[in-house]
Amino acid sequence: MELLEFLLRDQSFGVNVAKVQSIVQHDPKTVTKVATSLPAMMGLMLHRGKTIPLINLANALDIQKKNSDDANSISVVIVTEFNNSINSFLVDGVNRIHRLSWSDFIPISNIINSSGSGVIGSVHIDNKEIMIIDLEHILSKIFPHLAIGEAASETFQIEKKQGRENVVVFFAEDSKTIRDNVVRVLSSAGYSNVRVFENGQKAFYALMGIRDKVKAEDSFSTELPDVLISDIEMPELDGLTLCKRIKSDALLKNIPVIMFSSLINNQMVVKCESVGADNYVTKPEMNKLIHMLDDSCLKKEK
Repeated sequence: MELLEFLLRDQSFGVNVAKVQSIVQHDPKTVTKVATSLPAMMGLMLHRGKTIPLINLANALDIQKKNSDDANSISVVIVTEFNNSINSFLVDGVNRIHRLSWSDFIPISNIINSSGSGVIGSVHIDNKEIMIIDLEHILSKIFPHLAIGEAASETFQIEKKQGRENVVVFFAEDSKTIRDNVVRVLSSAGYSNVRVFENGQKAFYALMGIRDKVKAEDSFSTELPDVLISDIEMPELDGLTLCKRIKSDALLKNIPVIMFSSLINNQMVVKCESVGADNYVTKPEMNKLIHMLDDSCLKKEK
């Protein structure tokens, strides 16, 4: 993982470089204010001939400005592209890019994470703690249509199909909010047999436990899942590495793997295919995910 370190007041924060489109100097002349009750929403910024939302990230995280902060300091805008949308975030400065392993990432406590803090974890670099921002969570609070299951009413109009209740789904996702929402939507569509994991490492341990049992008994086990849905950005073991390990194992390789991530773009599609993923879909497109589950699990010969 490549992590972009940026500053909000005197604290270091980070975001995956894969989500960053560009970094530009903040120019108030390019921003058109809009009527909104949200203090974090600064307006619409003109960028490369298009208008995109500009969000004050410090306000979104409820970080108060210190009296000692220079009111005339030059701010920086980070333009991001993920979840099939382009947005921009005002920050106090950009430091550098760090190259890390996902195993360096320390997830935040589930109790704190469930409170909607906007921070999902941290990494320790150069004797300092860099807090990892959950941009998806922040955007879902400002734009509810980007939240899984919140405004996607069409998801619940999908007719239930016979057999979905028999499909065993493994789901690896580090965000508790997303885990809960995805399970709720899948259950409403009939996929009620879902086993969730907080990260790729825990999902892989579970699969290896089943694999070892199958080898010990020298017989096929119905405990193997019919399909695995996996996020890409996860601590301890990311989704791409998880998929690669599954497809490299003789007993696990036939399990369909669907990558479900906000990072899905042309470059990421190439990476997904290189590790053997059977399909991929961007968050929060639950309709497509359910159709992929149908294609992978209901149409195959049992």
